Amino acid sequence: MLHQNRNLRKWFLDFLFLLLTFHWSYCKAVKADQASRLLHRAQKISESLRKGNLRNWQLRNLQNCNYKQQMYANSIEFAENARKFVISAGFLKECTSIYASGSTSSGIYPIWLKERFQFTYVYCDMELVSTKKGWTTIQRRINGEVNFNRGWDDYVRGFGNPRGEFWLGLENIYRFSRQTTTVSEGFTSIITPDLGIDLEDWDGFSTFLQYEIYFFGSKKSNYYSTVFSLNGRGCFDGSPIYFGEFSTPDADNDDVDQSYCGEDMKSGWWIHRCLQSNLNAPYPKQTHPMKSNEIFYEGMFCQKNKDTALRYVSMTFYHTKA
Repeated sequence: MLHQNRNLRKWFLDFLFLLLTFHWSYCKAVKADQASRLLHRAQKISESLRKGNLRNWQLRNLQNCNYKQQMYANSIEFAENARKFVISAGFLKECTSIYASGSTSSGIYPIWLKERFQFTYVYCDMELVSTKKGWTTIQRRINGEVNFNRGWDDYVRGFGNPRGEFWLGLENIYRFSRQTTTVSEGFTSIITPDLGIDLEDWDGFSTFLQYEIYFFGSKKSNYYSTVFSLNGRGCFDGSPIYFGEFSTPDADNDDVDQSYCGEDMKSGWWIHRCLQSNLNAPYPKQTHPMKSNEIFYEGMFCQKNKDTALRYVSMTFYHTKA
């Protein structure tokens, strides 16, 4: 595996260099034959990286210089972020390590999902908590532009835009929960990340909560998750996500016999009796109180006098032993 990672790293860096070189040589009309040779070589490397989420359409776009400004901006951002996640034994696997490597600006970064042997792009929040830096964002709600009333398949795959409102996808979230491992006496153990929940209502009241993930299940268990235990206080000493499977409007996996919580709440969530929380529920209007059929977090009720609806929510992972 180490040898395979080294080869992949070498191909990846060669590919990145060729993209930048081809951009300048072709769009600046240096030598057509030189550009042609570079393109042919880059296409061959792209084939070797087919499993690494680098697509041939990116090469085709380079052949049209109408894309010059867009491609140049994208390549600069990609090159800067890519430079940070290459390490001696492979690729960085979460935002905590990216921050530790020296990349301290929030933004989109390529992450290596080791169990799927592929890259995915995530938003790394590097300013979320003053004492712990490098949080991998798995969900965000900011303005209601993205529809979260979706079926099971969408919630498994993910949807939205990492720069705005989005859901990373249950399968990716599951894989991210297994990125960090430790080996002791021949046994490999998963070190689950901490879960961060950032909340702000329309009155400007905000709070950040941190939990420990005990277990995050796979698709076979409908992404069953056990108790998230809060490292916290007061109204939030309970858990936003209790024992339960993930439910959506078209997949009833809740623990309520005579109710269909996913359908009633028009979203997907680890629903426990339709009451405790649902950060994927419909986005509320500014004038609404917080209620269980819109974005809802029970612990907010005892923090302030007004039951104001939530304006901003996000969920993030922090790998404490990355």
